[in-house]
Amino acid sequence: MSCQYTQATSVDEAVSALVDANGEAHLIAGGVALVILMNEKLVEPSWLIDVSRIEALHGIDRLPDGTVRIGAAVTHREIAESQVISETFPMVPEMAAEIACGRIMNKGTIGGNICLADPQGDPPIAMLALDATMRAAGPDGTRDIPVREFFVDLYTTALREDELLQEILIPPMKDGSVTAFGKYAARKAMDYTSTISIAVRLIRNDSSGNLNEISLGFGGVGQTPMHSEEIERMLTGAAPTDALFEAVREKLFDVLEPIDDHLYSANYKRHVSAVTLRRTIMKAYDGTWEGEGVLIR
Repeated sequence: MSCQYTQATSVDEAVSALVDANGEAHLIAGGVALVILMNEKLVEPSWLIDVSRIEALHGIDRLPDGTVRIGAAVTHREIAESQVISETFPMVPEMAAEIACGRIMNKGTIGGNICLADPQGDPPIAMLALDATMRAAGPDGTRDIPVREFFVDLYTTALREDELLQEILIPPMKDGSVTAFGKYAARKAMDYTSTISIAVRLIRNDSSGNLNEISLGFGGVGQTPMHSEEIERMLTGAAPTDALFEAVREKLFDVLEPIDDHLYSANYKRHVSAVTLRRTIMKAYDGTWEGEGVLIR
C-alpha cells in the first residue's frame, strides 16, 4: 500500500494537508507510538503528515500572566530538563523523567503522547491535575479545549479530523500550591500494561492541616486518562487521616474502571490506586515551597 508523505513547515500547511486528506492522514512528530503501530500492522496510513519541523509546535515559554506554554512537539527530555517548568510545576519534569527509556524520552513528544489518549499515559494525568488547556489549530483558526473535555474514549480525543494539537497551556498555580507525581509498575522501564499513575496538585491549610483544594489525575484505571470530581470533593476541606483515606479507598472501588490484564486483576489495580493516591497526596502535603515554587522533599 502506497503512502503519501507531507513535510509540513507551518501549522497552516499541516492543517491544509489534514483538510485535503479528509480523515485519512496520520500526524507524525517523534513517531514513537505510530511507528510501533505501523510495524505491528495495526495502522496502515495512506498519508503521513510530518509536523516535527514546525517551529510553532516547539518551545517552552512562560507567558506574561504566568501561564506556561509547551509546544506540542516538545520532547519528554526537554520537559524533564526545563528550568521554566521545574520552577513552576515541579511535578511535570518529575513525571517526564519516569517515561519509559532514554530513547523514548529523546524522541517522544508531549503532544503525541497526549493525542494518543492512552489511558496509561503519564503526561495526560499531569495535565488533568494542573487543569491545562489544549490549544488546537484547524481551518477556522485555533480553539481551546479544557483538558477535562479532551479525552473522549479509548485512544480518542476531542480533536477533529482537520485539527492538530498546537500547544499545551498550563495556568499559574495559586499561592501555596504543591504538586507530586506517583507511579506504580511491575518493572521500572518498559513494562507497560500494569502501570498505575497518580498526579496531585493541592493547597494545604497550614493552620488546620486540612486540604483547601485538590486536583487529581489518574492513569491506568479506566478507558481514558481520568479525573474524579467525587474523589476531589471527598478530599477538599478534610484532614488527611487514616479514616479519610479508607473512605476514599472504598469510593475508588466504585469510581475507577480498570481492566484485568496478564499481571493484575481490576480489583488489585483499584487497591494499588488507593495506596498510590495516598502516598502521592502525602508526598505533596509534606513538601514545602522555597524560592519561586520549587518543591523541596
